[in-house]
Amino acid sequence: MQRAQISALREGALASAGLLVGIVPWGIVAGVAMVSAGLTQSQAVAMSVLVFAGTAQLAVLPLLIAKAPLWVMIATALVVNLRYVIYSGVLAPHFEHLPRRWRVLLSYVTVDGVFALFAGRYRPDDGNPHKHWYFLGGSLVMWCAWQLSSGIGIFAGAMIPLDWSLEFASTLALIALLIPLLYDRAVTWGALAAGAVALTAARLPLNLGLLAAIAVGVAAGLAVARLGPRNGEGRD
Repeated sequence: MQRAQISALREGALASAGLLVGIVPWGIVAGVAMVSAGLTQSQAVAMSVLVFAGTAQLAVLPLLIAKAPLWVMIATALVVNLRYVIYSGVLAPHFEHLPRRWRVLLSYVTVDGVFALFAGRYRPDDGNPHKHWYFLGGSLVMWCAWQLSSGIGIFAGAMIPLDWSLEFASTLALIALLIPLLYDRAVTWGALAAGAVALTAARLPLNLGLLAAIAVGVAAGLAVARLGPRNGEGRD
């Protein structure tokens, strides 16, 4: 590994360290939720490693408890992760030249926080040949933190006081991740549309309000991105 690659890997890891304040409580909450939903500890660990998508996990678990049909759980996970369609569109110009093994690895470890850091730091035409190492460094820190924190929730969740309100800390952290992305008009309109639908449809059963909010938010963001100027155009 070249010195420049090591440097980019280290920079990404250090940049993502600030995101741990959100990923750790989020992972603990997910670990507790998996066990509370009836999964064994080994099943919960396997879900954490194989799925590696906290929002999808937490969205599907109430459906599992409610014994919802399998197709509803699958559809829920797919809709909740629709934001990765936007992420892939943003990341493709950066990584499309990489070998397949690199693209598969980076697609697996992609998380919201590192995507936000990366999108704010790099542009497709910046000519940096080592930026995928930056992305990998940040993503590996998040992956390790997620597995450790969800493991705490899985194996020691019963020892964590309820008045710590870890789920509230996780929500605040996710909001903090959204703020740096609001420089983009498509992201801003997508967030506003999703928030409005989430509030309006909050009482729908089986998390349908959440699904509707995500679908409308993604659709609004894509529509604004297609109809309006591209990132960076029309800004002072």
